[in-house]
Amino acid sequence: GRGGRAGGPPPPPAGTACSMGSTEPTLCYPGFFAAKEGQSKCEPCPPGTSSGQGSDACDECVAGKYAANAGWGRCLPCPNPLSSADGSVTCSFCMEDFYLLTSIADPDDIFKSPTEYCTGPCPPNAACPDN
Repeated sequence: GRGGRAGGPPPPPAGTACSMGSTEPTLCYPGFFAAKEGQSKCEPCPPGTSSGQGSDACDECVAGKYAANAGWGRCLPCPNPLSSADGSVTCSFCMEDFYLLTSIADPDDIFKSPTEYCTGPCPPNAACPDN
């Protein structure tokens, strides 16, 4: 067979891996992926992304969600009243209609205490920066 050992089992398909000594491919766990066939182990998704079981790629977290570490099976929603951009590893700005009370806040502090830094809603006809 192409890419396989002559007379041996076919290589494990993308989204699966065959560990040493195993002949049966196993699906990658959520938060892990195998981009191509024949991999011996699944790789963790990088921070800011996630994947479902048996994935051959990781999906970027959508705006308003985040994945702080590698290997997350799903992106988590930002704590209220914070938001994030696509592919975020943290939530570091205020959601729409809320505004940041200080422009010199550290993103980690904003994430730990969002209600101390974000307030709202923005008054009518006012221009309120969200970050």
